[in-house]
Amino acid sequence: MRKNFVAVRAAYYKHDKLTKQVKSKHIVEQSQDDGSIRSVIKTKVTDKSYKSAIAEFEHVLRTGSTNSINVVDKYSNDNVMVSPDETCSPLDAYYKHLERYKKTVGRKCRNDMNTLMEHIVVLSEEHTAKLEDKLGKERAKREIVKCLKTYSKMYAESFKFTECGFALHLDEGFTDSDGNFKRNIHAHVMFFNYDFDSKKSYLRTLFKKGDCNVTGKTNELNSNFVAIQDLAHECFKRLKYSRGRSKLLTMSKYLPKHQFLERKLQASFTKYKKLTRQLNQKKNELSEYLEKWFRKILDQESAKTEASISAEIVLDIDNAQILKSTEEAIGKLEQEVQGKTKITQIGDEELITNHIKQKINSRKKK
Repeated sequence: MRKNFVAVRAAYYKHDKLTKQVKSKHIVEQSQDDGSIRSVIKTKVTDKSYKSAIAEFEHVLRTGSTNSINVVDKYSNDNVMVSPDETCSPLDAYYKHLERYKKTVGRKCRNDMNTLMEHIVVLSEEHTAKLEDKLGKERAKREIVKCLKTYSKMYAESFKFTECGFALHLDEGFTDSDGNFKRNIHAHVMFFNYDFDSKKSYLRTLFKKGDCNVTGKTNELNSNFVAIQDLAHECFKRLKYSRGRSKLLTMSKYLPKHQFLERKLQASFTKYKKLTRQLNQKKNELSEYLEKWFRKILDQESAKTEASISAEIVLDIDNAQILKSTEEAIGKLEQEVQGKTKITQIGDEELITNHIKQKINSRKKK
C-alpha cells in the first residue's frame, strides 16, 4: 500500500535549558504492626530536565552547531525557511516576540515558562516523491510551503499562539544498501506561547483532555491534539495527503530524529563490538582446535573429539551469516586436506561439517 500521510508531533521548550525538582505522589499499600494493611501516600522528588528553545532552533535553522548525524549537508540547500514579515528567520521572530512580551507584561519571561511550541509536520516521502514527479521538484516544494503557511496561520489563530515561522527540511534521512538517499521529509513549525491580543498563554489549557459525555470518564485522546491532525489534513488534502494518527509527544516522550538515530547507531555499535569480541575469541579457540584436528588427521589418529569441539565453537557464533561462511570455509578445508595429502578419505565421524549438521538436527529435535 502506498503511503501518503501527513502527521504532526508536538513538543514544547523553555527558553534556557533547565533542571528542576518535581514532586510526584503515589499510593503504596503497607502492612501494619497489627497485621492490617493501610494505604499510605508517598512523595517522591525527582530531577526533570528541559531542553532549551535555542538548542532546538540551532537544529531547525542549521546554524552550524547541529550535531544531527542524519543531516546530509549537500541537500541542505533544498531546505526552505519562512518567517513572519519584518523578520529574517524564525529565531529572529522568536526574539522579537520575547521583547514584545517584556514590553506588554512589564517583565521578561519566567525561567520556567514554556516559551516555544513546536509542531513537527511529517510528510510521506513516497507521496512527496510522486508529487515531485508530477509537478517538478521546485513547484512541489512551493505547494508544500503554501500548505505549511496555511497550517501555521490557522493553528495560531485557532489556539491563540503567535507565529514564529517554520523550516522545511529535505536534507535528513539515510542512504540505503543500494546507495539511494531516503528522505525524512518534515517541517518544524514554531509558535511563541503567548497571545498578545488576550494577553494570555494557552499551552497549559491544551493538556486538559476533558470528560466523555457518555461515560463520564476522562477522554483517552486529547481533543486539542486530535485537532492538530485534523488541521494538517485540512491544509494538505488538496495535495492528496491523507490524515495521520493523533499523538502528543511531550519532551518526556519525544526523542528528536537525530537523537533517535544516534541511539540506534549506538546500540548497533555496541552489538558490533560485542560480536567482534566474541568472534575474536571464537577465532582463537577454533584455530587451536582446527590445528589439533589437522595434526590428528595427518597422523591418522582419531580426530572425533577435535571435530566435535570445533563444531560446538562454530555453532556458538551468534551471527548466522558468519556462522554459515565459517561452516563453508571448514568444508573447503576438509576437501583440501583430502585432496592435497595422502589421506584418501576422512571418516564421517572426523568431519567437522558432519558434526555441525548433527548438532543442528539434535537441537531442532529438542
